[in-house]
Amino acid sequence: MKKIYHLLIALVATAAFTACTKEVDDVFNKSAAQRIDEAITSYQATLTAPANGWLMEYYGATKYGGYNMFVKFNADNTVTVSNEVYGPGQQQTSHYKLEQSQGVVLSFDQYNPIFHFFSDPANPAGVGTNGKGMEGDLEFRIMKATADSVIMVGKKHNSRIVMTPATADWDGYINTVKQSEQDMAFASYFFIVGNDTAFVDASYHQLTFTYPDPVTSELITIEAPYILRANSYHLYKPVEVLGKTITDFTYKGGDDYLFTSNDPEAVMKGYVMPVADAFVNGEWFVSYANMSPAIQRYWQFAAPGHLAKEGETIGYAYFSAGILLISSGNYWSGFDMGATVLSENQVSLKVTAYAGSSAQKGNAQYYWGSKAEDGNYYFRYFILPLQGTFELKGNDVRNPTQIQLTNVEDPTMSFIVTKQAMPATTGM
Repeated sequence: MKKIYHLLIALVATAAFTACTKEVDDVFNKSAAQRIDEAITSYQATLTAPANGWLMEYYGATKYGGYNMFVKFNADNTVTVSNEVYGPGQQQTSHYKLEQSQGVVLSFDQYNPIFHFFSDPANPAGVGTNGKGMEGDLEFRIMKATADSVIMVGKKHNSRIVMTPATADWDGYINTVKQSEQDMAFASYFFIVGNDTAFVDASYHQLTFTYPDPVTSELITIEAPYILRANSYHLYKPVEVLGKTITDFTYKGGDDYLFTSNDPEAVMKGYVMPVADAFVNGEWFVSYANMSPAIQRYWQFAAPGHLAKEGETIGYAYFSAGILLISSGNYWSGFDMGATVLSENQVSLKVTAYAGSSAQKGNAQYYWGSKAEDGNYYFRYFILPLQGTFELKGNDVRNPTQIQLTNVEDPTMSFIVTKQAMPATTGM
């Protein structure tokens, strides 16, 4: 009886093994190489199908936000690229390839300045640290590819990349996005849910929400990278702020600069900071080229008298949150300008103390007290014309990039501060 029982068990096991073997053979009736080749052929057909190419939502390191990129794949393995950074009318064509590397990888393997702007370790615009740039990818693992969308992941940095068929004119869409960016730009924003409010700052296509924890009162900071769409910010992924899950903001405008969100109970409003507050709280550069002749004469007198002996030059300075930092060759001197807001468009500036780092304070004390052989304190003439009561005028009410300061008592004494370091001559 035991022999018969063991024989039956052996027959069942053999039958089961035979059935499983046949099922495996049915599934894997092609070699791995054949399957990869077919996948590459299929992806190639999908990539080259849209007559107008694809709209790619490109992210490098998410802290730098996302950017709109147009790509047109051709059957000869060339790809034509345009993006919002370079602007309308700018296109470059280079080579691409599809290859097997733990799945199918799309590689932009020939340098293309427009596409590789985000992956260049020395970013052309100076964004990011040298050697890393914006930490974008040029090789992408294809996770899904259909006629409606292609979803990829950066091979090195793992950012999610989505492409959809381009239905709009490339230049027209880029113009729309750039105009939307200008329309939606504010110095800061307020995110509002009922009686709760979060402060919002925007930088490098990223919104940063800050608000106190309702229990501990400690500040909560939430970063939300976004990509620009027509009149909207589309977030890289949903974020929860003040109990609401947010994916999008759409700009409606109006007197309160309103943004609606995907949640009807959550809105955001642009904040228009008075120009005096924008100056006092911001960082602004001032150069000799952007000074009126009356102030330039002060600097002309000061430089030969104080600096020529040491072979130093001075051409610009900057205001940072009410502190004036002024260059003396290789050294920076810091002065607290006692910046006081008098009205929405007036400030008072006057040296009240040495400021900045210990080195900047020490330099300031040295240069301020440095007396030439003829008895003149030449260095002080760099700062004297930057003191007084000034009327301010920005080049943009909502988000000024230049502010002109004109001395109320002597209008010939005026200068322009800008957001750019070492600015060229400007006018208002």
